[in-house]
Amino acid sequence: MECIHLTFFIESVHEIAEYSKKEKTNKVLVDIRNVEGNPSIFERYLIGLEISKVWSKNIQAATVAKQEVSNAMAENVAVNRGANFRAFTNIELAFEWLNITDKE
Repeated sequence: MECIHLTFFIESVHEIAEYSKKEKTNKVLVDIRNVEGNPSIFERYLIGLEISKVWSKNIQAATVAKQEVSNAMAENVAVNRGANFRAFTNIELAFEWLNITDKE
């Protein structure tokens, strides 16, 4: 089951990059509050690596997760390798960090 989540997150990182390029946008909010499961620390490390490779500084991305599964591992790995990425448990704080005021 964890493997499915890792595949889902890795594929999502690439899909977000493609969408961002296609739509000519560099701000992304990823809401994963409804995603089931809890990736392991190693899986979070791998997700952070993928984010840093695929998004780099080209995309400013915020993710919002449930408090009970929130963990800074992916954020730390991605940011330490140059990504502009933050993890939140509060969607309003994520919008604020992205400097997005129109949420339509």
